[in-house]
Amino acid sequence: NDALLLLDQGIEQMLRLHLESGRFRSGVASGRWRLVGLQWPHASLGVTARDGVEYGFRFHCQDYPRTAVTAQPWDLEANCPLPPARWPGGRGRVVLAFNPGWHNGTSLYLPCDRDAINGHDNWRQDHPALLWEPEKGLCKYLGIIHALLNSSDYGGRRGA
Repeated sequence: NDALLLLDQGIEQMLRLHLESGRFRSGVASGRWRLVGLQWPHASLGVTARDGVEYGFRFHCQDYPRTAVTAQPWDLEANCPLPPARWPGGRGRVVLAFNPGWHNGTSLYLPCDRDAINGHDNWRQDHPALLWEPEKGLCKYLGIIHALLNSSDYGGRRGA
């Protein structure tokens, strides 16, 4: 259907605009994250942890930015889901967010995630700073991941 194709192209263009924004480029320039690839509707990005380890994430960006994205830990070299033993580990917020048992390991357990917010209406009041913000888009989610990977709760790779 031509109308759906045009809609998808417009949505992809919004994502591309966010990836060219000063907010995104600032994260790249400071070494917080980088774009690895974009194959609509997926964007693969690397986020750097405080120990220098780069974790890959594959974001599903359908209906971007109106609808929140969902992110899955991703092996950027093999282009497949990251095995749970290589997920970020630690304690507290890190093990809650990066939980391979949540949603079969296909998304992160965060208020900004499209899959996780469903059924967690209390998060809207309990964690307003962690909710998806369409105007900040992908950078909001990346910032939350980066903050977790650089917090005192982060303890390196699970299997290390």
